[in-house]
Amino acid sequence: MDIFLAVVEHSSFSKAASALDVSTSHVSRQIQQLETRLGTVLLQRTTRSIKLTEEGLAYANKLKVIQQELLDANNELQGVQHTPKGPIKITGAGDFMANRVAPVIAKFCKLYPEVRVHIDFNARNVDLVEDGFDLAIRFGRLQDSRLIARKLSTRYMKLLASPEYLNDAPPLEKPRDLSQHNCLIAISNRWRFLGDNGIDEVKVAGSWRSNNPQAILHACKSGLGIAHLAQDIAEHSIASGELISLLDDHQVTDNATWLVYPRKDLMPLRVRLLIDFLLKYVS
Repeated sequence: MDIFLAVVEHSSFSKAASALDVSTSHVSRQIQQLETRLGTVLLQRTTRSIKLTEEGLAYANKLKVIQQELLDANNELQGVQHTPKGPIKITGAGDFMANRVAPVIAKFCKLYPEVRVHIDFNARNVDLVEDGFDLAIRFGRLQDSRLIARKLSTRYMKLLASPEYLNDAPPLEKPRDLSQHNCLIAISNRWRFLGDNGIDEVKVAGSWRSNNPQAILHACKSGLGIAHLAQDIAEHSIASGELISLLDDHQVTDNATWLVYPRKDLMPLRVRLLIDFLLKYVS
């Protein structure tokens, strides 16, 4: 029954097998045996997809209720409402993750010492469901409808350059002028600004590209070009005069850092507690 629910959740025999750390053939055999015992077809299989039959959908819904009640009963018996235990796998990257999120997670682990946390600092936008992550910290606009997103904080952007770079650079009076500049690119070469009729995307180009914001920051301070970074990354360099903030009136205000997690009918208590903890203490 657990294997059947895993197949339902992942809509795939192979993905369910990967999540359960068993072979695809084992999953297939177990589903066939379950259908034989029940005397009905639960899943319609094609070469490209699987789909629940009407009987399979009704059975899955009832099993989810039973599974949640069983989990609640186990939690109550073991007292995990007060002492959650087990692994939590989190992915994220950048200074915000290292300096703002990780310290809060450390406090959570001190509060609940039987929870084991694995933080993967990976700039790649991993698939939470396929790669088995419970949570992710992501920046910007989100597009994956399979995920639930909770806002952790607003992140204000800054367009930055060193005095050395600006001394010899062409004038920069509006975002479109960036086409004449060497831009230091992080994840995207399309930078968003406020224009006369809403938000404009400006395509930029340059000689330096990195998915590490600190590398972008150092290149900018060295006079290599113009950077577009989150304010919290650059605030010390701006205060010291190493960098100058440009076109502040054109900066958008809809960038945010998000706590995201897969849509699941069942979520371990330890994960629910960490979500609440991060939403309360990360800002």
